[in-house]
Amino acid sequence: MKNMRWKSVKVFLSASAAAMAAGAVVVPTTVLAQECPGEEGGPSATLSPRVGQELQKLYELLQNDQQQAAITGMQQLLASRGDSMSAYELSTVNEILGSAYAQVENFDGARRAFQTALNANGLPPNRNNQLRYFIAQLQFQDGDYQSAIQGLNNWIAVARRCNAPVDNSAWYLLGAAYTQVSPPQWRQAMGPAENAVAGLDAGNPNKSYFDLLNLIYSELNENAKRGALLERMVGLWPGEKSYWTQLSGLYSNTGRDQEAFSVIEVAYRAGLLTTEAELKTVVQYYSYFDNPYRGAKMLEREMNAGNIKRTQDNLVLLSQLWSQAREHKKSIPILREAAGNSSNGELSYRLGMVLLADEQYAASQRALELALNKGGMDRDDTGDAWLLLGTARFSQAGPEDTAIWTSARQAFVNAQRYQKSAQRASQWITYIDAVAQTYRDGKRLERLQNLERCQSDQDRLDQQQRIRDLQNRAITDEERAFEAEYLERCAVLLNIDGAADEAAAESDEEDEAE
Repeated sequence: MKNMRWKSVKVFLSASAAAMAAGAVVVPTTVLAQECPGEEGGPSATLSPRVGQELQKLYELLQNDQQQAAITGMQQLLASRGDSMSAYELSTVNEILGSAYAQVENFDGARRAFQTALNANGLPPNRNNQLRYFIAQLQFQDGDYQSAIQGLNNWIAVARRCNAPVDNSAWYLLGAAYTQVSPPQWRQAMGPAENAVAGLDAGNPNKSYFDLLNLIYSELNENAKRGALLERMVGLWPGEKSYWTQLSGLYSNTGRDQEAFSVIEVAYRAGLLTTEAELKTVVQYYSYFDNPYRGAKMLEREMNAGNIKRTQDNLVLLSQLWSQAREHKKSIPILREAAGNSSNGELSYRLGMVLLADEQYAASQRALELALNKGGMDRDDTGDAWLLLGTARFSQAGPEDTAIWTSARQAFVNAQRYQKSAQRASQWITYIDAVAQTYRDGKRLERLQNLERCQSDQDRLDQQQRIRDLQNRAITDEERAFEAEYLERCAVLLNIDGAADEAAAESDEEDEAE
């Protein structure tokens, strides 16, 4: 920060050398002094011919970029004639010497020379005040922030008393100095930083000034002011990513989520967002504002482009977005990929959940069984996995698949052991028990009805036999067919010996085959 702020100091100070060298000979200080009533320069406001001639030679050296030679000459001039110089001459020579030191980046020497010039009090008020400004700048660069603050405030006070404009860079430097003391004086820094920004030419904004004021507003939680400032900053520097992300973050922190999303989406569409965290922030905003489809499309696009890594967490996020968008078929392969690389059952559990929602019951059952075998889930998810497994199993059962009902019921019994899933599991068990009881009752009723029919048919057969005996006739084909159908249907129900013997024989044959 210090190097950036002071990169132009040498140029600024050295550029003043020519003006000061020329002014040392020709500027009528009495006229300048009139700008500040009540303040006078030194007793003499002119240079003696001897000193003027020496300074003219030294100034020519500065013009020819012979700064070190000029510095040596001024040091010798002060050593030989300093005691006899007037206050004006002493101040003028040290003023030019300070500028020469600044040109060769001897800022400590420059500060001492400028202070000597100021202490001599031989210059007119405006030049004395300029010395205060230079000294404060150098104190800032040297890390003496408290002295810089005092010097800048003195300079500003004199400038105002003289009805002179206060330079924007002075306000900026004063604000920056307040932020560098320990502890930082953020509240005192705000006014100068605001003045620095307010005084800028609209066509030539200084980015550093805005950055300083933005930092101060942030530290003071001046959110309303900071929001307005950042809105200006994104307009002035639309390619500066950090301004967009800061503005979005500020909106988010102050409950203006829709505006936060709008800002960060503009930055994304402008191609400013590059990090995975930034891109995922946009994805999550899509989900938050009930547009998971666009979030999933963006995440998939950025993963395919390599901007977002294909990690397990990111795959899970993508699958969740597809599921939220009711695009279960797109979610399933993504989640299956993530689950296949995990030793923990959590992702297989999520896969089973999505498959169940997509009515792929057999696949859901396999995924949930794998999840429970892997383990590693918390109690709530474990209980829910048993609950979903029971649902997946039961959903595959036909009207007489009692074995599947039993398997599903066992899963619900396991789910009862977990508090979160216990109530729903109990409801499922009650339902399955009711279904099973209804099935058994139906079967019992069906058997009774069949038994009654068989007994009726038996009576009919007996009657037909008696008629044949009386008529002394053989059995007809129709009667034989009826008797065969009857035996096939009723032998077991009526425990007819032949049928029982035949069933026993078949059983013996099966045993021998095994």
